[in-house]
Amino acid sequence: PLGTAMAVILPALPAGLGVGHLSGHYLPALIISLAISGLTYALFSLDLVFIHPLFQGLPPNRAVLMETLTGLIEFAAGTWLAFSLCNWLLGTPFRGVEARWLLGGTVASITISHILTYTSFSHAEFKRKLAEEERLRAMATEAELKALKAQINPHFLFNTLNTIAALIHTDPPQAEATVERLAGMFRYVLAGSERGSVPLREELAFVDDYLCIEQARFGEHLRVTRDIAPAALDVSVPGLLLQPLVENAVQHGRRPDGSVDLALHVQRDREAVSITIADQGPGMPVSTPATQITGHGLRNVDERLIRTYGEAYRLAIAANTPAGTRVTLTIPVRVES
Repeated sequence: PLGTAMAVILPALPAGLGVGHLSGHYLPALIISLAISGLTYALFSLDLVFIHPLFQGLPPNRAVLMETLTGLIEFAAGTWLAFSLCNWLLGTPFRGVEARWLLGGTVASITISHILTYTSFSHAEFKRKLAEEERLRAMATEAELKALKAQINPHFLFNTLNTIAALIHTDPPQAEATVERLAGMFRYVLAGSERGSVPLREELAFVDDYLCIEQARFGEHLRVTRDIAPAALDVSVPGLLLQPLVENAVQHGRRPDGSVDLALHVQRDREAVSITIADQGPGMPVSTPATQITGHGLRNVDERLIRTYGEAYRLAIAANTPAGTRVTLTIPVRVES
């Protein structure tokens, strides 16, 4: 109520007092100015409720144009209604120069007030939308991480426990090391949803633990080569981003003899880090557009990249040389402090 009263009174005072001084009729001048301001404000309030939402889907330039035209109509209608009402109730003692001063001063004041009010309203609405989008992104990311945890826990845990059970009899030190790596992996997974992003070195250490456990299962059938630029290790990346890609390569990159040749390449330039995971399995004959990703793990990573960095940073999937699949993702440089 106080804000509404101020929005009506403040624009009317300068014009009403000015015209009252020129004409010597202060009370009628103030009454007419308040009538113009109040009616215009009422029309503006109706605009926000009924007309403004209609312009939300328009391009920015057209939306501004339509808002401006609507504002001019509101000013004209409010002024006409105010003068008509005051003529009927009071009789207007103003003619000629005085009426022009009243009209021009009041409309100018209300125009400024309208612009300031609309700007404040638009800014508040913009901040509200940003906050809502951020809340939805946070909820989506949390849901994705929970889904990823659920995917890792039963599937990976079952296979690893079977491996540990076999190693206890054949290689107890290896069994102990595998248990320690498994515990470290799950500590990292549980902390992932709280931290959000991590230095790349931690994400790669998590991937190394995963690969060591898989090597305990596959033995010499799993061969991994790494080419990692040290300058990329401090770059911030979303947690739990790489493991699904590596797991996908291990599962689907097997040769007919059951072996897996996996290559992990990490390069950095001034603006971005490029991470490529390649295998030598059956592969695919042509490049696969990111929009045609069907695997849950790959689609999850692709959607997280889009949500975090935008469409320009989605996964690139291509046929490897001489065989297999190559998955590449690009991360803009954000160094962890």
